[in-house]
Amino acid sequence: MLSEREEQIEADLSTQVAPALHIPDAVRMGVIASSEEHELWLQGHLMGCEGCRAPLIALLLKRTAISVGRPPEIPCAKTRNVMFRYLEGGPDPDDATFVHISSCDLCDDLFFEPAQAVVLKEYEPEHVGEID
Repeated sequence: MLSEREEQIEADLSTQVAPALHIPDAVRMGVIASSEEHELWLQGHLMGCEGCRAPLIALLLKRTAISVGRPPEIPCAKTRNVMFRYLEGGPDPDDATFVHISSCDLCDDLFFEPAQAVVLKEYEPEHVGEID
């Protein structure tokens, strides 16, 4: 069961398409290696690129449906690589990847924080600037 807000977001997302391989290789490698400079670049990109933020928002909407009580089972580097493939039109992340992102503060900040900011800005502008 989706709420009215989630249905509106899902409808908007269905019209957006991510271009394949548009994130520079240097950024991909920097993010996988946990380079702060490249992580910041990616966060800005994810907030500004319609094609990238659509799949992230769709993934964010699934966040409440999956239990994340267990610790991450895969390393950050593998998770980030899976996420790059997902952003470029690949398959949805598996449960282990999703659990890792949801329970790892670094990966959560990298992928879900930009998506949350965009959702607030686009769908709940009255709440922009509030702290969770």
